[in-house]
Amino acid sequence: MSQTEKHSYTFDSVHLAPDEQIGLHQHPTWELSHVITGAGIRTIGDMTEPFTSGEVVLVPPGIPHCWYFDNKVTDAEGKIENITLIVENTFLNNCASSFGELSEYTDRFRKNTNAVKFTKEKSGAMISILKEMCRQNAAERIASIIKLIILIGESDGIQVVGKYRKIDKEKERMKQIQTYVVCNAKRNITLDDVARHVGMNRASFCVFFKKATGQTFVTYLNEHRIKLACQLLKQKKMSVSEICYAVGFNDVPYFNRVFKRCNGTTPSEYK
Repeated sequence: MSQTEKHSYTFDSVHLAPDEQIGLHQHPTWELSHVITGAGIRTIGDMTEPFTSGEVVLVPPGIPHCWYFDNKVTDAEGKIENITLIVENTFLNNCASSFGELSEYTDRFRKNTNAVKFTKEKSGAMISILKEMCRQNAAERIASIIKLIILIGESDGIQVVGKYRKIDKEKERMKQIQTYVVCNAKRNITLDDVARHVGMNRASFCVFFKKATGQTFVTYLNEHRIKLACQLLKQKKMSVSEICYAVGFNDVPYFNRVFKRCNGTTPSEYK
């Protein structure tokens, strides 16, 4: 289900493939997000950390944010699911001016200058409202949004998960690439995949990456995969060929050559 309303708020309940989730972005509105199904790595402002299903996060205007979903943490259809509510400052202004009783709650709401997530107890109450909104029409949702504003306006039960920072576009792009590799290294990654993820064409991406790191993306990706392989060789009773495929290589002889080039020894000798 996906429904978008006009005017002062937007409500979306989506069920889609992990790689269809929108990339790093920011907007001049408030965003309340609830992950129903999925897990991965979340980047908000200056913080990057793991997330799991069940969390509810409020992102203030102007803070860049993105959820990178793990392809292996999905429902039976291979999809993730989340609910997103986007509220404009106009909505908050109208609530405060029309109903004096709400002004203190909208003021407290706006004091969240950092992105925050909510405790389990508080999230539970908010999730109930968000799920009810899936069954409501546009007018009915207004009352539900007011309930959420009151809950958020109560200052207890929050944890900071991101702060605003001025963006260095080159560093931000490199961070996107690094996060993408961490999340997807174990599956097949093409240059076109990662270039598209950061909004570049293949040729421009290759030039950018070589200039920023002094190496090609393929070399960087292989080195990351070899580090994963070393961890598996130390920790798990897996064969070299099993580890080869587990870390994203699809050719054992090539894996052996890259491993020896990086470590000066073969995977078998290392093990």
